Amino acid sequence: MEVRVLGHSRGDERMRDLEQERRCTPEQQERLTVHSPRDGVSGEDAGVGHNPSVPLVRSFRFALAGFRYLLTTQRNFRIELVIGVVALAAAVPSDFQHWEWAVLALTIALVLILEAVNTAIENAVTLASERFDPRARAAKDVSAAAVLIAAVASVAVGVALFGSRLVVAL
Repeated sequence: MEVRVLGHSRGDERMRDLEQERRCTPEQQERLTVHSPRDGVSGEDAGVGHNPSVPLVRSFRFALAGFRYLLTTQRNFRIELVIGVVALAAAVPSDFQHWEWAVLALTIALVLILEAVNTAIENAVTLASERFDPRARAAKDVSAAAVLIAAVASVAVGVALFGSRLVVAL
């Protein structure tokens, strides 16, 4: 099956890259093509590869590198992580039932996952957009809105889980 790309200003260059990648072995394809960095996105991890031939341990290393990136570069991720840890610590003396622990853990995970996806989308859009494009702006804004929606929902979940316990404690 052949896939065709509609032409645009850099279409020929991209088609050459795609043709060259199709002729490479899986080990050669493992290296991602990273073009010149733009807008503060660094191409320092050009050797990171993601395909079925990557061993499981190496995949975990990539995931941990992504987690480290989030911790070191994303202030909101750090804030949300601390809030999640505080919520978990507050739940310990609250005598939560199993389903409440599950709801709390999934809520915390949802916010952190969406923050990570937001960061990935923002970096990918920045890398792909050479100049301002309203669609790129919309993609970034929509991914940020998803995090905001999850954060507001997590407050509602926190009120539902902790509200009556806090009233009784006071």
